[in-house]
Amino acid sequence: MRLSRHFLWLVVSVFGLAQSPLLAADYKKSTEGKEVVMGKLYPKSERWELALPELGIIMNQSYVNTTLLGGGLTYWMNENLGFSFSGSIAQNSDKAERTCIESFYFDPSNEVGVACGGPGLLTNADTTQPQPDGFPKYGPAYVPIREIQQIMMFNVVYAPVYGKQLFMKSSTSYFDLFLELGVGFATSKFYPKRDVLENGNTPRGTYIDPNTNDAATAAANNAKIGATADQTDSYGIGGRPKPLSQGNPLLNLGIGQKFHFGKVFDVKVYVRNMTLLGTDQGFDNLLVLHVGLGMRF
Repeated sequence: MRLSRHFLWLVVSVFGLAQSPLLAADYKKSTEGKEVVMGKLYPKSERWELALPELGIIMNQSYVNTTLLGGGLTYWMNENLGFSFSGSIAQNSDKAERTCIESFYFDPSNEVGVACGGPGLLTNADTTQPQPDGFPKYGPAYVPIREIQQIMMFNVVYAPVYGKQLFMKSSTSYFDLFLELGVGFATSKFYPKRDVLENGNTPRGTYIDPNTNDAATAAANNAKIGATADQTDSYGIGGRPKPLSQGNPLLNLGIGQKFHFGKVFDVKVYVRNMTLLGTDQGFDNLLVLHVGLGMRF
């Protein structure tokens, strides 16, 4: 009986202590309250941020690979709002698809057997049959292609999220999530569509078989289609239309994340959706992935 009374007294005492206002006021989970991240280890209010270098890749082009190299400068009015100016220069290279369509064979009899290739393949064509019109020939396609040269932009930057997270269960990483909205200007080389080759022929046409039709009529018709191997100004790089130097205003919408380290440095990864206005099709859309290194001062 005595043991039971002591046990009951212990339970009542512990329960009462737990309910006391003093302990209830002192106890608080470490994850509660905004104080956990309010004391920022990497503040940016009223500071400048230099982004250099920044590397970008245009991801939605069909015929050209374009990389962008540039930098930018941002001034943060407070922890959430800033203004930035950035510029980039472009480096372009042809994709295999562009090389193919610009050296495509017009080969109605399937004598070459390969859709794209160099002039040497034409010499391997079957010559055992009469070929008064010299087929196969090159039948290149020159579609509208824009090669970006330079981009300059002014953006409003909004960073609504700042946080920290456990990285690899051993260290803490600090980050910002930001949005940007702005305007800019892009210069480019624009290759327009070409329907008539330098030799005066059409790239493709309706082939007339001279073996089943009037030979003279077939020869006259077929001679106006494509280009022979020695007409290097009518296929491949040499047959491209002269590029037009153009400048277009653009609108930009971007989203990204910035990772802080070393007190003043950061690495950021972001995506920009840039819309060029006033192009031949009304507008062109460029989706660009950027990676950059920054420093606050």
